[in-house]
Amino acid sequence: MTYNLECSFNGGWKAFIKGCSRQFGKGYIAAMRGEAPRLHIRLIDSTGKVVDELTGNDEVHIGQIAGWPTAEQYEAAAARALARAARIREIQSRKEPTP
Repeated sequence: MTYNLECSFNGGWKAFIKGCSRQFGKGYIAAMRGEAPRLHIRLIDSTGKVVDELTGNDEVHIGQIAGWPTAEQYEAAAARALARAARIREIQSRKEPTP
């Protein structure tokens, strides 16, 4: 049996890794548990059954190690998040087909 990893995309699902093993798919989802932000991800077997699922997370970590976060840590995290969003938008605009 083969498996696909899918992510939420424009209100539906899009396979981004096709034909992987169950162990690979479960390992991928386990590795993504600590990532944020992330899309909703699921592992589907060849019959269409959902084997494992990881809900989306839109939080952005501030890089705090211990103690209470300072205002500067939140501001720095916001700046990093905005810079990352700008890079993603730039990449997406290059991939968009031109009419």
